[in-house]
Amino acid sequence: MNIMQVSPLFGISSNGPISAESGDLVHLRQGDIDGACGPYCLFSALITLGLLQRDDLLENMALWKGSSRGGRLRDALNKFGVLSSDGTFGWDLVELTSYYKRKGLVATHDEASKKHIMQAVCRAIDTGALPIIGVDWVGGGGHWLLVVGYQGVKDEDHLQRTHLLCLDPSLESPKASLWNAVIEVYSIEGASVNQGRLSSNHWDMRGEVEKCQIKDAVILSIDT
Repeated sequence: MNIMQVSPLFGISSNGPISAESGDLVHLRQGDIDGACGPYCLFSALITLGLLQRDDLLENMALWKGSSRGGRLRDALNKFGVLSSDGTFGWDLVELTSYYKRKGLVATHDEASKKHIMQAVCRAIDTGALPIIGVDWVGGGGHWLLVVGYQGVKDEDHLQRTHLLCLDPSLESPKASLWNAVIEVYSIEGASVNQGRLSSNHWDMRGEVEKCQIKDAVILSIDT
């Protein structure tokens, strides 16, 4: 039996995925020449968790006081250089979440085997946390995606998780679903979909498929 588990933190609208907490549109589109996919995912997660208002981010970010939480986060992004061409590592994203610790935001960086990362990401979806997943491409270079759910096949008591459903900041916002990209990780038999290092596939809304490697994940949750 095919099953699909989607995070309850999201809702749908005719304009794209929204935060179930605030009703704000969640997805943020990355610029074509920057290396800010990680921070884009992080901002989308903050909006989803109700810790940041979309309008405030898009319209007033330049006006945030340097001493404020948002202002310190903005200045940290500038120091990373991600708005030009540099990228971010998982520990960089965890460092950026520190500005929201007093709001109860907890972030963990998980860097292990593909099997371990897949389990951690799906467990985060099941428990109401938000995973941001890192992948590597053919020829080098990496990318971050916000995971909104997963798909799998259940046979009696065994659930084989096969796909991660993602919001990819490099793609436009989906209008008829919560995701605009899929990471195909395992077959229904539990085997990797590709041989070698790039053992997973990334699908986009145009139907293009590219091999990738799941590297790590940053898991965000609210400590209540």
